[in-house]
Amino acid sequence: MTAPALPRAPEPSADRPLAERLVESTLELLDEGGLEAITLRAIARRAGVSHGAPLRHFRSLADLLAEVSAHGFRLLEASLREAAAAAPPGAGPLARLRAASTAYVHTAVAHAALFGLMFRPDTIDVENARFRVDSAAAFDRLLTLVRPLQDTGWQPDADTRLLAGVVWAQVHGVATLWAHGAFVGPIPDADLDETIALALDLAFSSGPTGTGT
Repeated sequence: MTAPALPRAPEPSADRPLAERLVESTLELLDEGGLEAITLRAIARRAGVSHGAPLRHFRSLADLLAEVSAHGFRLLEASLREAAAAAPPGAGPLARLRAASTAYVHTAVAHAALFGLMFRPDTIDVENARFRVDSAAAFDRLLTLVRPLQDTGWQPDADTRLLAGVVWAQVHGVATLWAHGAFVGPIPDADLDETIALALDLAFSSGPTGTGT
């Protein structure tokens, strides 16, 4: 499957909001050089503005990086929603959760630097309002996929938020190891889709029959 693409920053233009241009410039730098390439000076240079311009729109670099991370969570939420919606007609809740989980891994691997930033509370301002809203929305999307599966009899007595968190942790673990090249080091012949499928089989092995697997 193809992960959603990051938007490319257009040429600087006076009729576009500068805050938007700064976020897009940061996304480009992150995609090209990782977090190490990110400084306020580099962002300003990429956006074609003065070195002091970013701090006239964001409280700090951490605040700007929180806005960038919020973009990542919107990308993630959209990939989960679209993958679940694209499941074949008649697919049950387990099939939709599997589809969304697979989309999560592919999106994370395709945008490894961005995903690495999104889960760095030491680097971003987690009190940023947009970050709080968009990160919560991504987790809520996962909740909408886990609850229907519980209704079929899978882990019915577990706290839904905790259960969703455990599913998230397992899927994110595969994504992180693969994106960093750690998985294919000891297992050079590993295939990403086969790895995801096996991880999900283990995660959902206690699921009841007839849930749309």
